[in-house]
Amino acid sequence: MNITTLEKIGVVVRDLDQAIEQHATYLDTTEWTTNDCTDDRLSAMVSYGRRSAGTYRTAFGRAGGNVPFELVQPTGGETPFSHFLLSRGEGIAYLTVRAEGADEASIASHFGALGIRAAHTHVVDGDVRRTFWDTREALGGYLLEVLPAPYAATGEVRTLDGEALRGGRTPLPMQQVFHFGVVVDDTLATLEQYRAILGIESFAVKTWQTEHGRLDNPYYRDLRPVQHGYFTAQGSTGDFGFEIIQCTYGPAHYNREFTDQRGPGIHHLFPYLTTDSADWAQTVEAMTALGAPLCMGSDLRGGASEYAYFDTFDRLGGFLIEGVHRRFPAEDRYMAPDWVVDFRTRVEED
Repeated sequence: MNITTLEKIGVVVRDLDQAIEQHATYLDTTEWTTNDCTDDRLSAMVSYGRRSAGTYRTAFGRAGGNVPFELVQPTGGETPFSHFLLSRGEGIAYLTVRAEGADEASIASHFGALGIRAAHTHVVDGDVRRTFWDTREALGGYLLEVLPAPYAATGEVRTLDGEALRGGRTPLPMQQVFHFGVVVDDTLATLEQYRAILGIESFAVKTWQTEHGRLDNPYYRDLRPVQHGYFTAQGSTGDFGFEIIQCTYGPAHYNREFTDQRGPGIHHLFPYLTTDSADWAQTVEAMTALGAPLCMGSDLRGGASEYAYFDTFDRLGGFLIEGVHRRFPAEDRYMAPDWVVDFRTRVEED
C-alpha cells in the first residue's frame, strides 16, 4: 500500500465533553465536528467475526490546523473503542491513514495476504463503512483504519474558547506529527511488520543511554539524573513517522507508567520542534502552569539539543507529547545512527 497521509489519531476517552475541553485548553483545538453514533445510525457491525452491537460518540478536530484527532467515547456494547477502554484505559487506540490509489477491495487483499484480520467493522448512516484492522500484535498495541480517499468530517460543529480556558497562557505548539513513539517488547522484531504493513523500507537505529553524547543529563520525575537506556528505530511513511522504542534498563516513563500498566502501545507523539530558546522556555512555563510539566527528558548529542515529554497523559487521554529544543548543530559523531536497517538489501532465501 502507498500510505500518504495521516487522517486521524484515534484517542479513546472516558468523557468526550471533558476531553474536548482539555484539548482546547492545552492544544488550542477549538473547533470540533461531533457525532452521536446511536443504534439507529449504525449497522452491519461485526467484531472478530461475530455479529455485535455497540454505540459511541466522536469529535474530530485539528490541533494547530495540522494534527488530526478523533476523540471517541464508548457509550455501550462491543466496539473496538469499548474494548480498548476496558482493557487498557484511555489512549491512542488506532491510527487512520490514507492509501493513495487503493480501494476497499485492495486494502482488504493487502491485509488478508499478511494474515491480518479485521478486528471490527460497521457502517455509519447506511453509507460509510469503518474497518479497523487488527495490527495490535504486529505494530505494537494499536489498530489501523485505512481509507482510500481523504477524510471529510461531517456532523455538528462545536467551538470553544481555548484562550479563555488557558487564562491567556500559550498553548502547546502543534506543527505536524514528526513521529509517533511506540513502545514495544522487541524493536528489531517489530520492524519487519512495519515494512510489510506500512511499506517502511529504512530505519535509523540508535541506542540511547546515560552517557555523554547520547543522554547527557537524563531525568525521570524526581530522579535527576537517572540511569536508564532504550533502543530505538526511526522510519517514516507518507507525511508522518514512527519511533519504535524498546526499554533496555532502568526506570523510565516508557516502562514504569506505560508498558508495566498496559503493555505495548503508542506512548507519545512528537509535534513540536524549536530552535528558539525563548519559545521553548515560554512553552514549558505555560504548560507547567496549566498542570502539564515536563516528566522525562534529557540533553542530547553533547548538549546540542534537548528532548522532553509534557505530562499530558491524564489530561489529553493516555499519551504524552514530546517537544525538542535544538540549540546548535551537533557534531557528526553524535548525529549518526548506530546503523541503518534497510529492507531494500534483503537477501532472497534459497
